[in-house]
Amino acid sequence: MTINPEIAPVLDPTNQERQTIAHLNQLIEPNDFTASALLQLMSPAELLGVIQREDYFPMSLKAKVDEILGVNTSTNMAQELKTALTRWRKRLVLSNPMAALDTAARNHGGLLIPSDSQWPTQLDDLNLGRPLCLWWRANDPQLITGQALERNVAIVGSRDASDYGDQVTFDLARTLANQGCTIVSGGAYGIDASAHRAALTVEDWAYSNPPTITVMAGGIDRLYPSGNNNLLNQIVARGVLFSEVPPGTTSARFRFLNRNRIIAALSRLVIVAEARHRSGALNTVSHAVELGRDVAAVPGSVFSPNSAGCHRLIAEGSAGILISPQDALELIGAAGGAQNVREDLVPQKTTDQLGREEGMVYDILSFRKSMPVDEISARSGIPMIQTLKAVGRLEALGMATTDGLAWKLVYQGK
Repeated sequence: MTINPEIAPVLDPTNQERQTIAHLNQLIEPNDFTASALLQLMSPAELLGVIQREDYFPMSLKAKVDEILGVNTSTNMAQELKTALTRWRKRLVLSNPMAALDTAARNHGGLLIPSDSQWPTQLDDLNLGRPLCLWWRANDPQLITGQALERNVAIVGSRDASDYGDQVTFDLARTLANQGCTIVSGGAYGIDASAHRAALTVEDWAYSNPPTITVMAGGIDRLYPSGNNNLLNQIVARGVLFSEVPPGTTSARFRFLNRNRIIAALSRLVIVAEARHRSGALNTVSHAVELGRDVAAVPGSVFSPNSAGCHRLIAEGSAGILISPQDALELIGAAGGAQNVREDLVPQKTTDQLGREEGMVYDILSFRKSMPVDEISARSGIPMIQTLKAVGRLEALGMATTDGLAWKLVYQGK
């Protein structure tokens, strides 16, 4: 593969600034506002030098750090600064930036830093919460250049997704990816996995941006969850993995919550496909709202606990109602995202051409799980004869397929 010369610096582990930031990244946990404030007052190399001076506490910086953090000067920020430096210094003996960079390189990855031209500038909207760096992993490193905000759509939701949630997510993600959008999610079970899988089904990807991005809670060398190992390897093959923590870092609850802000910041639109009342996906929404990103939620059955979170967001006014992929396309199109649309990939066959009973059968069927006709009839409430006619019509339109015993939906493009 011929590498674009603009990518070459990102692949160079000998770059001194990259090594310095890799070192800091092993000392400082993500989303540390004190570190971010200090980095507004000094360079990464200078901050590393301060940390390496064991008994040095730059209390003269107190007022400036207070001002950046918006802290009342009557509070004991000096003590917080001392505590932070002590915390970071304890990790010095464990830090090995070259080993981390070497591990990333062995895994077809590297380190992206804010001074790189490929840095996703929308992350700067996080202000003091901006990540210090992003570790990346991709078989095609040129895909890390395509992080235009208007092309990124996050789809998040329940880990214990229902068939309905999976089907809705697959249809949304597939349609958006066919329009050249990058699907951003967290690589977890359920909705995340369905979104990534749908994006990866798009053939002959012809865009500079990747079809899908996974933001990891742990290191890029530790694919998590292990049950999604094959899927995550497929994302490495055709998309991009990102993480703000160094290789070797294990996933932890607080890191999942931290990474949610990156998913939100990377994206133009955040879609909640299915979520329980206290789902972690709602944490991503709160970050998106703070950042001024558009948020949409898919309604479900009032009897489904998996849709309670979506209904809550809609009722509170935190999210708009999303009832079709076209709604999502309109939202991103309003911001100029439609300029990336490939008209040759717009689906030709839609449910608009279906009769009432055919449409009801279509709504019952799944893209992933085949269903026998008697079950389709029972779920839809349509008599068996009409159900057989409906699935036959869907097959004739190329919208469903059968193995002779059961039926499932197939996605249709031109």
